[in-house]
Amino acid sequence: MPIRSDPARVLILSNDDATWTAEDIAEVQLELARMQNGLIEQGFQTDVLTVRHSVTRELGGCPHYSPERWLVFNWCEQYVDRPWTDTEIVSELDALGYVYTGADADRMRLSMNKGRVRQALIAAGVPMPIGRVYTDDDVADWSIFPAMVKPVNQHASCGISRSSLVESPVELKRQVQWVLDEFAEAALVEEFIDGREIHVAQIGNRDVVMLPPMEVDYSLFGSMRDRIYTNEAKFDKSSAPYYLTKFLCPAPLDAATEAEVAKVAAAAYRVGGCRDYGRVDLRLRQGQPVVLDVNPNADLSFESDHAIASKMLGWTYGQLATRIVDCALERWPAS
Repeated sequence: MPIRSDPARVLILSNDDATWTAEDIAEVQLELARMQNGLIEQGFQTDVLTVRHSVTRELGGCPHYSPERWLVFNWCEQYVDRPWTDTEIVSELDALGYVYTGADADRMRLSMNKGRVRQALIAAGVPMPIGRVYTDDDVADWSIFPAMVKPVNQHASCGISRSSLVESPVELKRQVQWVLDEFAEAALVEEFIDGREIHVAQIGNRDVVMLPPMEVDYSLFGSMRDRIYTNEAKFDKSSAPYYLTKFLCPAPLDAATEAEVAKVAAAAYRVGGCRDYGRVDLRLRQGQPVVLDVNPNADLSFESDHAIASKMLGWTYGQLATRIVDCALERWPAS
């Protein structure tokens, strides 16, 4: 890939987290170095800035990083003392006049509410699990089991565990009440689809590229309750699910199923608030894809779905990052 001549320099905007251990911090620093080095290899002048409490004060107070010269690669998920502040962060970037990668405030605000995302997808004809949002534990009208119970405003599988899969009205009522108490927010109840789980990473705006689909392989688990991509399976390196959950990329799909997965994932990507990049998670119900979640702020680390799937196309990590930067540069003001 040729050396870039675009007017933008790339500032990787990162965040801190009060809960991180020394090991976590070292891992984050490694990820930032990989991203920075990858972009440098592609010809970008690249710096890293970590903000803790306020993009407005901390980035806005650095005149060196002017929005006229620097494009922001937004890898800042939350402030150190305030979780799920993605929308606040991008709102501040907008107010400061930066062009940045990823979803804007309106799209981010949509994605932060699983109930609203469901409504938008269903209205657009995208297949979704049967579901309902509950603001109290009066769940007597629910009759589909097994079912999944999720907090409506949490992400990264926060609040999802083996107990989230319920098989009776008693379990359902207990888990809904737990969500209401633990998160002080509504609970989303959906039918549980015990089928193959497929993640589809995508890149683009007007023209969207679907990367090779990835399957979350639960074949080492016998119990239905373990065939869930829980927070523990994603992040707890001391747990068995972290090591027993496998991934197949490309997912072994026949041509007809892959075409249907691509069609549904593309529709969900556009309706669900993705910009520049995003990931759509699906399950197959009797071979037909059904959308579980849309992630406009998907993980982009070196071992993420985007990174692994793009390797199947022969891309380096820097080329993946550059594709995303190029999408944001579509919004760069014409000189």
